[in-house]
This record gives sequence, C-alpha cells and structure tokens, in this order.
Amino acid sequence: MKRTLVVLTLLALGLVPAAMAHVEASPEKVPANGVSKITLSAEGEESVPAVKLTVQMPAGVTDVVAHHTRGWKQSVDGRIVTWSGGQIQNGEDGKFTFSARMPNTPGQVLVFPALVTYQDGKVVHWIGAESSDTPAPRVTLTAAQGQATPPPPPPPAPTATSTAGDGGSDNTWIWILIVAAIGGATAAILVVRRRKRA
Repeated sequence: MKRTLVVLTLLALGLVPAAMAHVEASPEKVPANGVSKITLSAEGEESVPAVKLTVQMPAGVTDVVAHHTRGWKQSVDGRIVTWSGGQIQNGEDGKFTFSARMPNTPGQVLVFPALVTYQDGKVVHWIGAESSDTPAPRVTLTAAQGQATPPPPPPPAPTATSTAGDGGSDNTWIWILIVAAIGGATAAILVVRRRKRA
C-alpha cells in the first residue's frame, strides 16, 4: 500500500510540469471594436527547446501585426501568425506579442488556437476547450471604449425681442408731448383772447 502511494505521488509530481505547461493570452479582457495588444506566453515542456509558435486569429480579428521578439522571426499569413527560429527551453516562457483590431461583439470570447513545435519535430496542439488539458488561449471582449462623449446641446437661440412694445412706448410719449404742446398752444390762445377782451 505504501509503495503504491509512493508511485502515485511520484507520478503526480512528474505530471506537474506537463500540466502547468500552457499557452496563455494577456490581458484576458480587451475592449471590443478597437485595436489591442495581446501577449501570448508559451512555456517549454519538453527536454528539447520549442522552436516555433503558430497561432490562428479568430474570425473578425483584423489588421494583425506581429511584433518582434528578440531571436525570433515573425510572419503573418492571412489569419496565421508565426514566430520561429528562436528557442524556449524546458520550464521557460517565451513572450510573443501582436496587435489587432477586435470585432465589435462585446461579451464574445475569442479563441486563439496555438501550436508549439519542438526541435525534435513534436507539435503540441493548444486548441482544446478551456477545461481540457490543452486549452487554447482565450480573450474576452468587453464593452467598446473610446467613443466620443456627445457634445452638450447648444444653448437655446435668443428669443427675438419684439420692439413693438418699445416702439409703442416711444410713440406713446410722442403723442403725450404732442397733446401737451397742443394743450399749451390752446391755453396760450385763450389767454391772449381774454386779454384782448379785457
């Protein structure tokens, strides 16, 4: 019984490095309908170094640009992005970055199937479901950013002020003056007539 437990423990320990090997995307969330930079981290899991990483872009991801990684050559062929010529030793991580425009589908999970090729010709397929032993890298699209805030509504146009009232007021004063002048003239005439009668 003890020997069985020891064997199982050793097997479990031996499987840890393989289980921890992965190809992961960072960040795990990016805005929809915008250009984002994503870094893929590929871990070496074999006794020989990994010498190539091939990634397929999901449908809807466009304008892909593969960024340079020291010691590696990058290429883009349609939806296929490849880095080759370098080495990822066992237990080490290789970092590979690309930029691309994301589709305008907030909430969608983008899957980036990846293949890691080793120096001895072995290819590990990281294309499985998230719960599998070889999950494909995944990125979730969040709500789109960068949309301009709508400008505030323009102030209401000034209401045309009617000058009729002012004009009417001016006219009223003019009439008052005219009436006063007439009244004054009439009074003067009456005074003159009374003096003449006297």
